[in-house]
Amino acid sequence: MSGNGDTRRPRPTRRSVVAAGGAVAGAALAGGSGLAWAAPASAADRRIRLAEDGRTRYRIYCGAGEDLTTRHAADELAHYLKAITSATFPVVQSDDPPDTAELLVVGRENPLVRRFGNIDPTGLGEDGFALRTRGRAALIAGANSRGTLYGVYWILDRLLGVRWLAADYTVIPHARTLDVSVARLNGEQVPRFAYRQMYAGDAADPAYRHHNLLNGNRGWDDDDIPAPLDTWSTYWPAHPFGGTWRTMVPDEELWSGGQILAMDDRTRQLAADNLVTTIRKRIADGLDPSSGFDQQDADWQPDPASKAFVDQHGGALSAAVVDLANDVVTRVRKKIPQARISTQAYWFSFAPPTGIRVDDAVVLTVAPIQADFADSLFADDNAEIGRQMLTWCGLANNIVVWDYLIDFASYIQPFPDYWAMADGIRAMADHPQIRGYFGEHAYNAVGSEFVHLRTWVLGRLLWDPHQDADKLIGEFLDGYYGPAATHVYRYMRLLRQSVEDTGVRLTIGVSPTSPYLNFDTMMAADDLMAQAESAVRDSADLRKHVQAVRLGVDYVILLRTSDFLRTARERGTDWDPDTRNRLDRLEEEIRAAGLTRISEGGGTPEDLLRQLRIATAPATPPATVAGLPPEDWADYQEPALRLYAPVTTILDDAGASNGYTVRMPGNRPDWGVQLPLDSLPTTGSWKVYVTVRAETGSAAPDAAAMVAGVYPPFGNERTIKVSEVADGEYHELELPGVYQYDVANPRYVWIAPPNSSAVQYVYVDRVFAVRA
Repeated sequence: MSGNGDTRRPRPTRRSVVAAGGAVAGAALAGGSGLAWAAPASAADRRIRLAEDGRTRYRIYCGAGEDLTTRHAADELAHYLKAITSATFPVVQSDDPPDTAELLVVGRENPLVRRFGNIDPTGLGEDGFALRTRGRAALIAGANSRGTLYGVYWILDRLLGVRWLAADYTVIPHARTLDVSVARLNGEQVPRFAYRQMYAGDAADPAYRHHNLLNGNRGWDDDDIPAPLDTWSTYWPAHPFGGTWRTMVPDEELWSGGQILAMDDRTRQLAADNLVTTIRKRIADGLDPSSGFDQQDADWQPDPASKAFVDQHGGALSAAVVDLANDVVTRVRKKIPQARISTQAYWFSFAPPTGIRVDDAVVLTVAPIQADFADSLFADDNAEIGRQMLTWCGLANNIVVWDYLIDFASYIQPFPDYWAMADGIRAMADHPQIRGYFGEHAYNAVGSEFVHLRTWVLGRLLWDPHQDADKLIGEFLDGYYGPAATHVYRYMRLLRQSVEDTGVRLTIGVSPTSPYLNFDTMMAADDLMAQAESAVRDSADLRKHVQAVRLGVDYVILLRTSDFLRTARERGTDWDPDTRNRLDRLEEEIRAAGLTRISEGGGTPEDLLRQLRIATAPATPPATVAGLPPEDWADYQEPALRLYAPVTTILDDAGASNGYTVRMPGNRPDWGVQLPLDSLPTTGSWKVYVTVRAETGSAAPDAAAMVAGVYPPFGNERTIKVSEVADGEYHELELPGVYQYDVANPRYVWIAPPNSSAVQYVYVDRVFAVRA
């Protein structure tokens, strides 16, 4: 599971856009807003007039004993009401309420709250709130101060049309005369999901998260959060990065098979003792009594005792995980009765066990990282994953779903999960055991693909999953892209349709050469983005927003220039990639997006530009394909390869086909260079070749210079001997097997050094495929 990178919070430059009243009024009312522009009201739709012609008689009141968060809520209400109406709404903080009928009362710690009727805070949860009116006065009160804050933001957003579309971009309607429906100011609002978080660099700003009613703070550095905003859900047990099995069980004698000796009593007692220490420290610091206790982010070969227990519970490794968590939390709660911990159904522990339940003091994190994110987590290609998730709902009462919302190998690559992510949330909402949602996006970067759209839409759906996701997407597009919204929407639909047409599995590491990013799709996308940018050419802000989307299109086209040129030649199409201008434009798009990192593994914008210059460099064809027509072979140069950053370096190399090569040290065993075979042409059978050389030094001729193969299965490989590459020249070598494009059974080419100090370096020029 991802999430251990740099989480320093970016500092947005806040911008507000004041929209024309009539235009925003129409949009707001279409979404069910209670906002009106001095319209006459019937008795059945009585309204409170908050401002008239830029003046108001209203004051905002909160009790003197309210905390910083509630006081901030009152100040925010005053600030945005003035931005909407131009009227000043004075904030009064006192034990004695103002002597006026025109009051907006914020919070519960004041002498007026009882006048508004009965409010049962037990039914509001952590974040819910009650709205009440009495005469011309209105009350906004949560069960706690964060609920009150969310009540203010809900009114400003849902009723008055303020839209916090990005941390640096807020749309504020303007209405000097402002009426609000009394009916909409009476009732309760309680979010469907108790825990709601979007884990993305662009969503790190605490004000932006709270504006969109996202209450999760896992993984972020708390040091610089303003005190009024430092209020977060405690539902999901805290996970200071260190709340893992091995940090709680530091005795290496108790480690085994990539994890720990799960059934050993010494393991369980040591874990319980360290969790007690951790939780007691949290309590002393004024924090909630919880801690993560999660498996290592690795596989597990269980020890005999763990394996025996697993075999008694359906053969699922999760059986030992659950039993360990249940036992440990029981021991901890003997000393700290309110203690809670978390554990995971993830990778090896995802399949549920039989004959065992999860203790209610354990929050289970269900993380379907293996899913096809083109579909709902409960349907179509994910039917089996959905079945397993529903089985977990029968075994645990407290579940947080850890969802995945981006291609972690390329943060700017188009990842059309836009409707599927919403379908998944809607399905989760039908199961009360799923009480939290954590959407992992580009957590360690700014400028990733459609991050603001996902944050805004998910924020609304996690509060109320039964909203129309397509309408929400349209509303965001209208606000964030203006006149370009229609073109951006058509672009999103184009990508979604291409995934459906090609049958691609949208995984968290799908290749940029995947068929859904094919020539026809990308040419249509290029045209739509040109139209979108033209539509907003007179607005610097909106143009930047469009450029951030166009960045992904130009990235794919530049990366696949040679591939697309071959397709154009095959069709007799005259296509000019316009490489120089496209590269220049991409640099501007990088600045517009504010891109800081290109993948989870790293890489700067400068690295990206170099990668794309490499991709557009002409390459000499392999000798093996001499005389073959272009449609009978396919070339995959460095940018198309999946490179494991700790062992790979791209270097200039005059002897390589395009002037560049990938180098790996010989003393490593890693599969450092890979090519997913969903990159193959979609028709025909193909043989796969690698073009490689090595610096073999004094290594024996029969020793391994490198190993290359296609996985799965293990063992489907070729050991390339020193004698085959000892001359220092590049050699084209065939790998075993014949392959077809097959998204249902994904495979990939891999190349690894020999793990020998006798071989200094291994070099990979290209991977190529030839029609069999």
